[in-house]
Amino acid sequence: MDQILNGESAVWSSDKSKKPRGAEASAKRWHGKPPPPSRKATAPEFISPQLATLDDEVPEGDDWLHEVKFDGYRIQARKDGDRVTLYSRSGLDWTARFPAIAQALTKLPAKKALIDGEAAFVLESGITDFKSLQEHIDTDHPAIRYYAFDLLELDGKELNKEPLVERKEKLRKLFSKKGLPDRLVYSDHIEGQGEAFFGQACRTELEGIVSKRANAPYKSGRSKTWLKVKCGRRAEFVIGGYSKSSAKGRPFASLLLGTFQDGDFVFAGKVGTGFNSGDMKRLADRFSSLTRKTSPFTDVPAADKRDAVWLTPKLVCEIAFTEWTRDGRLRHPSYQGLREDKPAADVTRDPPEKEVGDMANRTIEEPAKAVQEKGGKEQDSFDGVTLTSPDRVLFPRLGLTKRDIAEYYERVAEAMLPYVVNRPISLVRCPEGRTEECFFQRHAMKGMSKAIKEIAIPGGETKKKYLYIDDAAGLFSLVQIGVLEIHDWGVSIKKPDKPDRLVFDLDPDEGFDLETLKAAAVETRDFLADLGLKSFLKSTGGKGLHVVAPITARSGWDEVKAFAKAVADALVTARGDRYTANMSKQARKGKIFVDYLRNQRGGSAIVNFSTRSREGAPVACPLRWNELAGLKSPSPYSVETLPKRLAALKEDPWEGFFTTRQSITKKAKKDLGLE
Repeated sequence: MDQILNGESAVWSSDKSKKPRGAEASAKRWHGKPPPPSRKATAPEFISPQLATLDDEVPEGDDWLHEVKFDGYRIQARKDGDRVTLYSRSGLDWTARFPAIAQALTKLPAKKALIDGEAAFVLESGITDFKSLQEHIDTDHPAIRYYAFDLLELDGKELNKEPLVERKEKLRKLFSKKGLPDRLVYSDHIEGQGEAFFGQACRTELEGIVSKRANAPYKSGRSKTWLKVKCGRRAEFVIGGYSKSSAKGRPFASLLLGTFQDGDFVFAGKVGTGFNSGDMKRLADRFSSLTRKTSPFTDVPAADKRDAVWLTPKLVCEIAFTEWTRDGRLRHPSYQGLREDKPAADVTRDPPEKEVGDMANRTIEEPAKAVQEKGGKEQDSFDGVTLTSPDRVLFPRLGLTKRDIAEYYERVAEAMLPYVVNRPISLVRCPEGRTEECFFQRHAMKGMSKAIKEIAIPGGETKKKYLYIDDAAGLFSLVQIGVLEIHDWGVSIKKPDKPDRLVFDLDPDEGFDLETLKAAAVETRDFLADLGLKSFLKSTGGKGLHVVAPITARSGWDEVKAFAKAVADALVTARGDRYTANMSKQARKGKIFVDYLRNQRGGSAIVNFSTRSREGAPVACPLRWNELAGLKSPSPYSVETLPKRLAALKEDPWEGFFTTRQSITKKAKKDLGLE
């Protein structure tokens, strides 16, 4: 694969005992010597390029050549003496956009030539990256290369009717001249073994492969003699609007995308991730002249119309995504860059039958993201709980949907459930997503799933029952009603008046130094250890940290709250420059608020592995104490990264939490002045 990417090899064959067919055919045709160039050769003109048809299967047999699919711009190069012209896919003159490639092509040992290939930006890893190419277009950046994969004319002779394998052999010889600039690369191939080649391409994190019939002529337009098979999915979409952003300095929150179909501009979904600051500025500059009062789409869901600014659909962009949903929306879309080589009117959706297969899943083992019923119908059901509106976006900037959140909990449920089942819980619900209206809830509502159960807890002002769950179905029922945060009371339903843990929420002022916060967590741990209490560390998914000490459920709420307050007061007495136990905004300025109030009846703390309704979809996460020193952020994990952490862990960070037996002793209370 490295040799193919770097253009260091000759033709690869699935049977190494054979001579490469291209070389054999060329030898017969030329009798071992190529004909001299014609003096009457005329400069070849642009030829409308051959296009590959999207497919979900790699063709079998040795009559197919398989090439790497590069992530760049299709470029046809025309050489006429010392003059080189570079054409885009649609025939536009893009010579000025790739000046170094044009200069390099003047060194080819041919007076006249017409070459088909791809301009791409090569990362240090050897992978081509479209976004980097877009950022460095119009420059002579050394990482920009031209991958040549077909030869259409050479010194006055048309080659497009010759078999591909012969055209490529001529191209290989043309590019094999010593001393050619490194940025000119012959795009090599293998013959046969397409499935294995595809698997390796995906494991190497390439975009995919292109499979071509070895003996087929070059034919302009889309053809099934060229097939593209992608590891992940990418497609072009037209921007028809954007959603306003409430974030300072961010010109938009997400783009509204569509494709043309039978004269209609059809909505395809929103993308809110993949942008850097340069992307946003470039897009905002382009948007100013395209703003319009009415929607260009045939139809847009009401939720997506909110705060929308409509644009005339002229800008084409490339989007990476995982799949299409049943209602025709993009799933997990990520912005890759603008495409300036294709008219907006030509952007249509690929045929549905070619969108269902993600070939990477056949060669790279990953958990399936959708449960399949018999017959292949996608089913959004988790532990018997069926999601309604599974494609509703709950985290707009990341494009995370309700289904994505359910899938996250599916992956962490085994680790999470011991911390949340059979415990009173309080919820933060955001039914329309985290950027819309959210509300706090601790009592049942009409129509709530039976998997979300109720329990009466005496001692409060209300006689209403409180909520709890006792299994995974309950967890997914919370996802179904748009719960983005789960907090527990610190008691079990068996003893709802006897707390079984102490929680000290170290809540720093905005902009507080992280190293000082980490030192405070260690200080709190050591102080509790002096009182005879072993404690555990938790990142909350916010700006603070929790220090949690399990205790035997013997003491009541009042006693536990008094003890927690005494610990907080003692920390303030010892380090008044660092801590405060006063929750007022003025008192917390420049300090850490030791929030002991989570240890009173009705007080709650975020559950391990719960999502947070915050930007970036962070999650609460149990940590080992020896991880604290290397922590780069108080909120190091998110919905997208925590499952990977779990899979890599060899032991539970909170090993021993549920088996620790300790209590608030008389000595500890005496040491704090409570006895």
